[in-house]
Amino acid sequence: MPDVAIVGAGLCGLVLARALRARGQTVVLVDARDRLGGRAHGVDAGDGGPPLDAGPTWFWPETEPRIAALLDELGLASHAQHDPGDTLWLTDPNREPQRRDEPGGVHQGARRIAGGVRALVDALAAGLPAQALKLQHVLRAVHDQPGSVELLLEHAGRTQRLRARRVVLALPPRLLHEAVVFSPALPALLSDALAEVPTWMAAQAKAVVVYGRAFWREAGHSGQAFVRHAQAVLGEVFDACDADAGRAALGGFCALPPTLRAQFARGMPMLIESQLAQLYGPQAQHGALHWFDWADDPWACSAADREGPMQPPQADPLLRRAHWQGRLHFGGSETAAHGAGHMEGALDAAARLLRALVPQPASAPEQPAGAPRYETAVAALREAAPRHYQRHLTRLLAAQDTDQLTQRALLATVEQVYSSALDLAGELQPSWAGAGAAVGGRHALTPALLAPFEGWNQALMQAALAFNAGSCALSNFPQEHRPDAALLRAITLDLAAAWREFALALNDRLMAAEQAS
Repeated sequence: MPDVAIVGAGLCGLVLARALRARGQTVVLVDARDRLGGRAHGVDAGDGGPPLDAGPTWFWPETEPRIAALLDELGLASHAQHDPGDTLWLTDPNREPQRRDEPGGVHQGARRIAGGVRALVDALAAGLPAQALKLQHVLRAVHDQPGSVELLLEHAGRTQRLRARRVVLALPPRLLHEAVVFSPALPALLSDALAEVPTWMAAQAKAVVVYGRAFWREAGHSGQAFVRHAQAVLGEVFDACDADAGRAALGGFCALPPTLRAQFARGMPMLIESQLAQLYGPQAQHGALHWFDWADDPWACSAADREGPMQPPQADPLLRRAHWQGRLHFGGSETAAHGAGHMEGALDAAARLLRALVPQPASAPEQPAGAPRYETAVAALREAAPRHYQRHLTRLLAAQDTDQLTQRALLATVEQVYSSALDLAGELQPSWAGAGAAVGGRHALTPALLAPFEGWNQALMQAALAFNAGSCALSNFPQEHRPDAALLRAITLDLAAAWREFALALNDRLMAAEQAS
């Protein structure tokens, strides 16, 4: 019987499987597809070049440190997303697009993986033996058993059973809610939490058009365009060239919902070509179109995602806790506290799961307790937080994602800081052995490790409001420029909830380490 069965071979599942095997755990990785990577998928262009990213493309090293560190560890290069040049805005189908200069660029320091995201998937998969993989196995049911969990998998028309001591379900939560039977049934609150988390970009379609050369750059365009009118086919266009523009390409996200995409499927290539030509001239009419519609992927897009509006995921903390006496765990990017929906979120979820599945045992200290190092590191995190808030806010503005700007940027900031603090606590655990017994379920060290954060929520919010008040970019958003009492109250409650979750996670980690020692 394997120690851990992971269902879902996307980035979270791959990274977690790799880390568990490195710690001596036996792992089976299960996926319904015939390939690894999940939504981290590359489509062959047929020109001998690297695969085109059908799913995630960008990461931001300053606010997404896990993905940057993983690429360094694997020896994978990255390159900056091309932003120099003007951005085009098309708000009337009967007029020429407007050229605008976006200070700092639309993508605000985003980078792309050299060779595409498939290079990352291949590097992670390289260390996994074939016997640890079960591809084309569809999860149908999950049964709790004494000391184990049983999975019912469908493969080649037959049902197979797989038992493991613990199970991680690294699948989009809504798919679990819609397609998987749990026995015993999950509590209503947990079932509702699965149903309520949107799957990021699940109902989106992406186009990449390959050309002989990057003619838009020659004309002074960045390749970035926003199309905001009722007849738009691609709502956003971006430069999709490789690092040296040896293969020139424009990418775009479809503005049409899944039902309309199906109706216009035959004419879609012509519609995309026409819109690109309106933006960049007749040279855009003769590219090679590559199209990927995630709404057609039953292992990515749920019925709820197809029918509802696209929303950023924000998972209930219930999905970050262990269930069935520590035997059942939920993973995947949508469950992350930081970077949910992004590659960073997948890695954040994997790190959380690793901490829960293989607690680092406390051992005899080799040096005095690491409290001074921890306090110094937390002080540095606090000092950097206002800058990270500004980066998160600027990214949202540049992407025209203007709903609840202050609230979302603040939450992203605190989640990033708390995630880093949990990592640091894990590094220092061996030096905290014998610090004292738990009292009433609270580890003796928990208050001391929380103390450096005292007053931080309020200080960060004040710094954010001061920045907002002086921001010209936010002057067009009065509710963000000078939030009213109701919004401030909502933000305060959100920050308090994030703090409670961090405090519980920190205490749980300390308790698990003591029990494992």
